[in-house]
Amino acid sequence: MFHPRRFQEGAISLFWVGIGSAVLAALAMAALFSMRYERNLFAEGAAKAGKMVGASPAGTVIDSAKKAVNEVTGQGDGVMRKCIINGKTVISNTDCRPGNRTSKVIEIHETKGFEAPKKPPVEKAAPGSNPAIDKIIEKQLR
Repeated sequence: MFHPRRFQEGAISLFWVGIGSAVLAALAMAALFSMRYERNLFAEGAAKAGKMVGASPAGTVIDSAKKAVNEVTGQGDGVMRKCIINGKTVISNTDCRPGNRTSKVIEIHETKGFEAPKKPPVEKAAPGSNPAIDKIIEKQLR
């Protein structure tokens, strides 16, 4: 008697391999279109999905969860500080509060580097006369 699963011993069927291949091809095409038209279709899709989630009932739950987390952690004043908390040195803009005795403000410097000054373009010398050519011209004029 023929059993339909007798020849299929893999973890996934050919059907799901085909579906996965189609999804992978669609993502590759979207990436190529993004590059061709200099747009980020993935970011645009994520923004649309974010707007849809924000407008849905789940959006209110997410907003209330964000507010609860912000109340617990605190937002800080945005200044980077270095302090000692529970015997460990911490660099943070929220955990190191100004009231902490060990808190020190850290100045952020841009470490992009320096660019070497560009050399001015070399000026070509004005065309002068070549003595050999001048002699040939004088001979022709005689």
